[in-house]
Amino acid sequence: MENTNNTDALLDKAKRDLVADMESRGIGAILWNNATAGFPYIPEVFHRSHKDKDENQVTHIMGMYNFEGTLYLIEEDRTKIKFDDFWNHDTEAPPTVVTLSEDVAVKEFGDPKLTKGFTTLATLEEWTAVADCYFQALNQD
Repeated sequence: MENTNNTDALLDKAKRDLVADMESRGIGAILWNNATAGFPYIPEVFHRSHKDKDENQVTHIMGMYNFEGTLYLIEEDRTKIKFDDFWNHDTEAPPTVVTLSEDVAVKEFGDPKLTKGFTTLATLEEWTAVADCYFQALNQD
């Protein structure tokens, strides 16, 4: 039990640190293109169904969204958000990373609790992998 509490406390602190880092940079959301980012792995979250074991699924994470101090993972395979919606195809080269200010992120994404494709449910290991991709993405921005 104590080990679980330590893990939960560590995960909560790591999420708070990521939120603080995003806020210090003026980032409300960050999106990355998994196909071009060159990450050594694609960040993924495994969702276990509590109702039906056949409904388990792995979803790719394409970014993070800070909404009212809570950090949400953006699920590439489940959200209606498309990376290509955030750059001008006529005048810009395709980016690998897109960052949105807090105001723009809220305008674009709204309340993630009301929209499919956002999650806070991930293991410590999954959050660690996503955090690693976040910092790699910042170096490409």
